[in-house]
Amino acid sequence: MSDSARKSRRRRSGSGSAPGRAGDPPGRQSEEQVLEEITAFADQVVVIMEKLQDVVERFAADHYEALAESAAELDRLESAADDAKEALLDRLATGTMFPMGRADLAGLVSSIDAIANLAAGAADRISMRRFSLPPFMNDLLVSLGRTDVEAVRVLRDAVAAMGTDLREAIELARRVDKIESRADDIFVELYKGMFDINIDFKTFHQLKAITERLENIADRCCENAELLRHMALEYLEKE
Repeated sequence: MSDSARKSRRRRSGSGSAPGRAGDPPGRQSEEQVLEEITAFADQVVVIMEKLQDVVERFAADHYEALAESAAELDRLESAADDAKEALLDRLATGTMFPMGRADLAGLVSSIDAIANLAAGAADRISMRRFSLPPFMNDLLVSLGRTDVEAVRVLRDAVAAMGTDLREAIELARRVDKIESRADDIFVELYKGMFDINIDFKTFHQLKAITERLENIADRCCENAELLRHMALEYLEKE
């Protein structure tokens, strides 16, 4: 969702007023600004996940040099996101009171950042040493990576909707849950496949670490979605 589209929309959860307009209380204006900043932060994490998908696809194609370039770029992106996270947490710690709880907003920021950390960890494990997998295992890894990207994109949209339409945010959070269920199914197939292929002990544990981190990304998206749903429901009751 573009910034212009986000700003042009209106909260449809009750009053129908534009978020953060001049007549709103100062706390509401500050909250809307912070939500926009958190959405921008989530955009950074989407880019990180897209770069992780490059890493996974290059690994599956045995393009190791290109893989290393993508992994290095992902590391730079994750460092920048970490700086953005710290700035957001400082803003929440020193800002005025928000209608939404500071602790919930801070928890959301930290939990979204955890997705970036997991992505960096997965890229590290993939680039640690070279090994090849059967085509069906590569296909499953690529599918799991793409599912993770989808989950993070929908999560980002749910964060954006918190400043415009709380009911839409709840619906998008439900979509994240469904995507996470698909990721679980792919993970199960990957895990079964690990015991069906002939690989050495070191490769087995490296592959296990990769698949678990990819699956944990979807789990973290689901946890974020649950937090957003809780915040949206609580805020709707206050309105």
